[in-house]
Amino acid sequence: MTDLKVTLLILLASTIRMSTPITLAAIGGTFSARTGTMALGLEGFMLMGAWGAALGSYIFQNAWMGLLMGILVSLAVSFLFGVFTIRFHVNQVICGIGFNMFASGFTASMTQMIWGTRANSVQVPTLGRITVPVLGEMSVLIPIMLVIVVVSWYYLFKTPYGLRMRVVGESAHAADSIGLKVNRYKYAGILISGALCGISGSFLSIDHVNMFVREMTAGRGFIAVAVNILGRYNPLGALGGGLLFGFADSLQLVIPSATVPGQLLQMIPYAVTLFVIIFAVRYVSTPAGIGEVLDH
Repeated sequence: MTDLKVTLLILLASTIRMSTPITLAAIGGTFSARTGTMALGLEGFMLMGAWGAALGSYIFQNAWMGLLMGILVSLAVSFLFGVFTIRFHVNQVICGIGFNMFASGFTASMTQMIWGTRANSVQVPTLGRITVPVLGEMSVLIPIMLVIVVVSWYYLFKTPYGLRMRVVGESAHAADSIGLKVNRYKYAGILISGALCGISGSFLSIDHVNMFVREMTAGRGFIAVAVNILGRYNPLGALGGGLLFGFADSLQLVIPSATVPGQLLQMIPYAVTLFVIIFAVRYVSTPAGIGEVLDH
């Protein structure tokens, strides 16, 4: 096999791996936005999921139990987010930023309490690998992510329940006038978002590496927001956007640092995020009912 083929295979495998947590979080953001709630808390949900997964894997010495705990922790946080924004009508932008800050402080403090340092946990059991022809060993969560993409798309765009969710996201008052349980759908969208962010964060702590590291999401939740916009609030679009950002993140593995400074390559995903937010957002129609809440 030639050097070029090897390089391309490394780039492809890395792109798929790097895109997985971003795609999962972006699909979570899709469900949240499609039911009318701004998805700015993804970073915090992911970070809590990563911490919960590491803790569960450490306590039970089983990575699958860690994955379950990561999902449950992120679900609990997303439920609180839903209570604040739906029940108490807290501004969704402020609440999202607040939850991101809370997750940062909470995970650092609890890591200090449990493992004696704010920097990272001890090494924990990780999820297994599957062998893919040509690409080699890959995370078991990658095919699960692909299944989630397809199921989410079908659910949102091909089922009556998905249609009702989208109606709620376009106009909560119109949905309420035809008898839909608006707040129930809003909670469902936020909880699905929390569960998927839990899987996304778990991927980072018990698959991508074998420990929780402080701030290990490193802005991926905000990148997922940009992917959500770029993908037009569609799970298939989220996959495409996730692969784009995964590719941008993987370039540092194949471009020699002597040619381009490594710090510049590490900036690429964030530069693309900034570009999407500034330029692409004007060509994407967001669900009309984002931020709309009922008085009852």
